[in-house]
Amino acid sequence: MRRYLSLFLSAILLLSLCACQTPEGGKGGLLEEHIPDDNVRNWYEIFVYSYADSDGDRIGDFRGAAEKLEYIRDLGFTGIWLMPIMPSPSYHKYDVTDYKAIDPAYGTMEDFQAFLEKAHDLGIQVILDLVVNHTSNQHPWFQDAKAGERSQYRDYYNWQNHPGEGYRQLGSAYYECRFVSEMPDLNLDNEAVRAEIVDIMKFWLDMGVDGFRLDAVTSYYTGDSGQNIAFLSWLNEEAKRLDPDCYLVGECWADESTIAGYYTSGLDSFFYFPMSTGSGKGEIAGILSEETDARGKRYGELTLHLEERFGPEALMAPFLDNHDTDRIAQVIGVYAPERLKAAYGMLAMMRGGTYVYYGGEIGMVGSGPDPNKRLGMFWTTLPEVTLCPPGTTQAQYPMGSVAQQQEEENSLLRYVQKAMNLRNAFPEIARGTSQLLDSGDGDLCVLRRTAEDRSLTIVLNLSDVQKELPLSVEALLAGLDADLTHGEGITYKNGTLSLDPWGIAVLR
Repeated sequence: MRRYLSLFLSAILLLSLCACQTPEGGKGGLLEEHIPDDNVRNWYEIFVYSYADSDGDRIGDFRGAAEKLEYIRDLGFTGIWLMPIMPSPSYHKYDVTDYKAIDPAYGTMEDFQAFLEKAHDLGIQVILDLVVNHTSNQHPWFQDAKAGERSQYRDYYNWQNHPGEGYRQLGSAYYECRFVSEMPDLNLDNEAVRAEIVDIMKFWLDMGVDGFRLDAVTSYYTGDSGQNIAFLSWLNEEAKRLDPDCYLVGECWADESTIAGYYTSGLDSFFYFPMSTGSGKGEIAGILSEETDARGKRYGELTLHLEERFGPEALMAPFLDNHDTDRIAQVIGVYAPERLKAAYGMLAMMRGGTYVYYGGEIGMVGSGPDPNKRLGMFWTTLPEVTLCPPGTTQAQYPMGSVAQQQEEENSLLRYVQKAMNLRNAFPEIARGTSQLLDSGDGDLCVLRRTAEDRSLTIVLNLSDVQKELPLSVEALLAGLDADLTHGEGITYKNGTLSLDPWGIAVLR
């Protein structure tokens, strides 16, 4: 199932835009690096409903998404996470009515298969949102279960004869529905339900998907982490039995300690929520918002802390925002574009498989009700943007369209493109272990990242002034400059690195 990627040529081309220099002052040569065929990828989250429409109904579909796959690849993303695509009565589709079908609004199964095949041809893996905590109350299982205790599907759900928190009355009994009444919780202790889950995973893995994002893993057994972890261990074993390369990432919306405990399940990855806007500002946004002279020190300490806390074997899944959280541009502010770029640069320098939410690359904003965070992708003009999800209260696009930003060398999109392709060009960034070096300046972070027998030095200037740093290295390989119109650039001459405000340099 795993496929070898061929993105490094575009990565080198994009990185050359940074105009890095060698110690002698000439243009720096960037090494062509083979991108390892593993799960340490640059993942891009897509809400199909809001992404790209192909038939004029202003609802995103798989034909439209397939037309944008080259765009995604050229941005440097090597994996796609699809929010739920199965039939559902809701716009968000987290309440499934058929686990082995495509919602008609998104197209046909053939459309999805064509999308999947094209993604694989481009070296992009695809994982599906798998929602097994609950179904829709319109699912045939629940419709049959409502008939009473003689129903063959009655025990697919959790029932009791008295009221309780998280339960809803139906007839003389009460069924569990921890989210909303339209989403009855499945009885995950039922062997028949577990067999259904295995069959669902097999269906999609046989089709060629590369894994699953597991929704709401802390809700499987509400308030019981031990049972949740045990269930995930079982699920992981079954998935790997079906396909040893199946990649699983869990949504454990919790604190650092809880997430660390969930890794004992054996699952490949868990989203690191403390870094995201779903946990207040999030760690990266918090560092950037501080008016201190120790931002670099804070970032370096965070990087080492995570490696020590989770260990070298844990595949971290850091991210800035997603469909449930305020968008990062909303939190940092579109009127601070250099800091917003720095946030993506700091994310790109993290170990593990990073996740970026669609539209983040053009600074889309959204907060408040969930539909506000899931607006249509702004490709060219507002009239062609997909319909606002039901319940939207505000829709704004303050930083311009994809078409506009592709023409601007200094745009956020071009910055994110360089950052993601930099991770592809130098696999040590995502896969190595870190050593924090003393820069003597609290705003500078100097990390040595080593994977196998290769090392890189990464330097971040997390301040709004130009910085210089004496370094003994072979060459400056690449740089991320948050503002190409001001400052002196990112250069390395005569043993001294010069970094523009919010600049990032990668050196060998």
